[in-house]
Amino acid sequence: MICIRIFRTSWEAERGKEALAESGITATVSEDKFNDVPIQRYGVPARFRLLVADEDYLKSAQFLVKKLRLKKVRS
Repeated sequence: MICIRIFRTSWEAERGKEALAESGITATVSEDKFNDVPIQRYGVPARFRLLVADEDYLKSAQFLVKKLRLKKVRS
């Protein structure tokens, strides 16, 4: 699995996962932990990683670039 983006909230990471699913890319969200304890308990800001399979990395990167370009054009 390859991390394609790190988010500060699980909600943002889940939205990224849903966006990739629209394009047929399966992704998972992983929360950073230390000894199975969320890192926020140690005073470190939360981090949620959006992960894709190695073989989907290029496809997901291209999909995200297109999404960002569309968003920039609409702004």
